[in-house]
Amino acid sequence: MDYLIQTETILFDLDSRLLNIFYHIYRFKSVSMAADAIGLTQPSVSNGLNKIRQHFNDPLFIRVGNEMIPTELAKEIFPLISEVIDKVESINNFSVNFDPLTSDQLFTIAMTDVSHLVLLPQLTNYLKEKAPLIRLNIRPITPETSYQMANGEIDLAIGFLPQLEEGFYQQKFFKQYYVVISSKSHPRLDPNNFTLDDYMREYHIDIDAGIGHYHIKNELQNKGLDRNILIRLPSYLGVGLVVQETDAIATVPYYLSQVLLVRENLQILPAPLDFPTYDVKQHWHMSCHHKSSHKWFRQTCYELFKV
Repeated sequence: MDYLIQTETILFDLDSRLLNIFYHIYRFKSVSMAADAIGLTQPSVSNGLNKIRQHFNDPLFIRVGNEMIPTELAKEIFPLISEVIDKVESINNFSVNFDPLTSDQLFTIAMTDVSHLVLLPQLTNYLKEKAPLIRLNIRPITPETSYQMANGEIDLAIGFLPQLEEGFYQQKFFKQYYVVISSKSHPRLDPNNFTLDDYMREYHIDIDAGIGHYHIKNELQNKGLDRNILIRLPSYLGVGLVVQETDAIATVPYYLSQVLLVRENLQILPAPLDFPTYDVKQHWHMSCHHKSSHKWFRQTCYELFKV
């Protein structure tokens, strides 16, 4: 108890700028990335870190290779500092004036290509009716997405994004699983009697897009199976048309298959293997957590997409 009282007293002695420096170094494990996220020079962040170290009489972070690894004390105080910053952000961003009917706010969303196809049409139609002036800027998921969320460039990220599991708020929409699609006029395949032998005998369209692709590849490799890949696509955007016009098959997320079925010459077959499932979620940074406009937008997405 004495330690907690002492720690809270220390936090009041540190200004929000220093707390912010600690928070971002902890998040990114890098002084330079923390500096970029905060909008300060690297020397300023280094000077701030030195002040915090003097204050706690602890190194707080130890450089190991290219990373700043937190000490035990840093791990203990991080939840307290994170809570303080969260409350400060809540005060800074407090607003009671957001009205979706009249707001012309621009929301920047990072999405996987599957989310483009499965979720974006429904969201666009809803906004057109309920929030006609709201605008969306859609970006792809990249290695820079977490950094862009931390510095405010991206408001929300949607998809299967395990790289955002730590350090960001998250909310599950639904669980995704895999099915197989083929041309409805395929000469050899029967949806009611589709076996692993059938699956392995056919040519495949492989989609090299995101971590889900590696789930399929790893499951097959674990069973000593190697598909006959006819075409490898960089995204799911063209897979329906290619499958429809050829005898090749493709393994795709279930909810994507439902969108692709609008093409009348496609059929769904059950996956002959238990490929891993995954959760589709929305993720956001703490800087957006309390903004009334963002809370409305996240709730809208949740109500539209939850299963």
